Amino acid sequence: MSLQIFILGTLSEGDHHPYDLKKKVLKPLEKTISINDGTLYYNFEVLLKKGYIQKKDVIQTENRPEKTTYGITDLGRQALQEEIYAAFQKCTDIKSLYSSLVFLDKVDATKLAYLIEEAITKLQKRATLIEDTDPTFPDVMPKKQKPIQLIADHAYHAVQNDIAWLKKVLAYVRE
Repeated sequence: MSLQIFILGTLSEGDHHPYDLKKKVLKPLEKTISINDGTLYYNFEVLLKKGYIQKKDVIQTENRPEKTTYGITDLGRQALQEEIYAAFQKCTDIKSLYSSLVFLDKVDATKLAYLIEEAITKLQKRATLIEDTDPTFPDVMPKKQKPIQLIADHAYHAVQNDIAWLKKVLAYVRE
């Protein structure tokens, strides 16, 4: 998951403090992703240095550390779109798309549909390569053939599952 996409997407919908983002937005996803405070604050600093976000307000309450609230810049909105498109274009792992899925409303649906179709085509080619592989593996000792066949079987079914999932995302994008 691209934490930076998630931060930019969340800030595109309103200003947030990093801790607020973790508690209110990331909490429901904690079973799927694990993000520590250091990583979260580091990514805020990276986005700040790139000019994608800006400091909006600093809140000081009694006996508590300062809380800096951030908002997205126009450059950040553009980067968010580009990163979402790139995530689908370079898709090698479905989990890498999770943060982008939450913010599909920030990109052009037609362009995104095209990128998803391309990703599906790449996966279909991968599935065909697996299917076309000789399952007997003549160069492998007979004792090792069954485990290799099991690995190939898993790889094939994983790709088929990813294709089916991307087709669901494509249908959602086209709605």
